[in-house]
Formats: sequence, C-alpha cells, structure tokens
Amino acid sequence: MRLTYSNTLFSLVLCLLLAASCTTRTVFRSPYTNQQNTYHVMPTLSVEKKTAHYLTASATLGGSNDWLADAIYIFQGKYHVAGQLGKNLQGYAGLHGSVGSYDISGGAYDNNVKYDPVTGEPIYFQGPTGNKFTASVGSTAGLAVVIPLGTRVEWRVFGLESSFGREFGDYYKTRLALPDSVVEISDRRNTHLTLGGFTEWIFKPRNRDVRLGYQLAIGSSLHRLRNYEQFTYNNFTPFYINNTFHFTVRRTTGFVRLSAGNFYGAVQSGVSFRL
Repeated sequence: MRLTYSNTLFSLVLCLLLAASCTTRTVFRSPYTNQQNTYHVMPTLSVEKKTAHYLTASATLGGSNDWLADAIYIFQGKYHVAGQLGKNLQGYAGLHGSVGSYDISGGAYDNNVKYDPVTGEPIYFQGPTGNKFTASVGSTAGLAVVIPLGTRVEWRVFGLESSFGREFGDYYKTRLALPDSVVEISDRRNTHLTLGGFTEWIFKPRNRDVRLGYQLAIGSSLHRLRNYEQFTYNNFTPFYINNTFHFTVRRTTGFVRLSAGNFYGAVQSGVSFRL
C-alpha cells in the first residue's frame, strides 16, 4: 500500500513539474524553422583556395507535434559558396530547396473534446491525418570569426547564421484551414525567417586530406506563433539547438546533425561536395 501511495504521489509531483507534458496538445508548426538551415562547409584558413563552391544533399528524419507524434521526412538540395572575407573572417551564402512528407498521426486531435450542451455527450473533432506533401525554397547566409589554435585546430569562435524559406504544399494548406478552436497552435505562415549563432571547432590531423569537426548552433524564428481562442492564449517562438558532427576527406564532407526545438526533434544526415 505504501508503494502504491508513493508511486501516485511521485506521479502527481512529476505532472506538476512537467504540466505541459501530462496532457496531449495539438501543435502544428512548420518544420522549416529547424530544417532549412543545414550545415555549411567552409574552407579552413590553412588551405590555399580561399573561395569554394559546394553542392549538398541531405535527409531529415524526425518528429513534431506534442510528444513528437507526427513523423517528418524531408530531403534537401543546396548550393552555397564560402570563403575568406578577411584575415580572420569567413562567410557563406547559398540557395536551398526541400521536398518531403509530414505524417499527421491518427491521435493528433485526441485532446480536442467538446461537449454537447444538451446531452453532455463528448463530441470529438477529427481533422486531416496521414501523409501531407511539404516543400520549401529559400536562401541562407552567414559570417564567422575564426582563429587558429596552433597548427592542428581552428576555432570559429562566433558565427551568425540566417535563413529564409518559402513553404508550400498540402501540409501548409492543412495548417491554414484548421480553426483556432481545435488546436493549441497552427502555424499559418508560409514565410520562415531564422537568425542564430554558432561556434565550431575544426581538427586537422597529420593527414592533410582529412578534417574533423563539431558545431553547436542555437537560434530561433523571427516570428512568434500565436493562437487566440475565447479566453485562452497560446504562443511561443520556434527555436532550434543543433549539434553537428562532420568529417571531410579531400573534397567530400559528410555530416550528422542532431536537432531539437519546441515540439520538434530530428536527425539530419548529408553529404557536401566541393566543386
């Protein structure tokens, strides 16, 4: 009996600490705040070629909505140019395009229960579910201050990264059509602007053809998502935290990115080729 009481008390305390997680919320946000700004390869200070052009292909597998219940599959192609803008200043600019699918789970609307004023019976709202086509096109740009740490390491001490994307497809149309009364948040924008900062370490082994690196990036959308429903008010600004691990052999760079944000989590992997 004591064990049962203790477990119950622990559950109640946990629910109070994680109140938002104890109930299911319906949050349809665009994945592109987190996905559109993929990793950008830049030449190191030690290379003779100060400007380089890159083609990148990447795939994102993740989840969104509360408890990451909705699956996301997005493929992106990107071109960017990067180079030295000064003795310790680097920069890049590029264009990107993405296509994929957003799979709305069958239980996405489970918390939207209304009650018949006469009978008191529950009335369940069932919105669109299943795979929805999604796509986006846009651009990216960034700057970084870089310093050498001896001959084997370069540190991009602080960088700024920005992205612009224009979304279209069935998933955007679905978000646009859902009324505020049946969802906590539905992102009705199709233009997505982000701004963030990053720091990065580049490790250069004795083999001059090989490079290893890690980048930490934190940023957010420049737009706040809002929902007004009767006496309730829901809002948040989409943010991202990206951890990228990359490995370069000659002209080819492979990377894996672990991305997290509010109501979002994903793994992105890709390959960049220097032209």
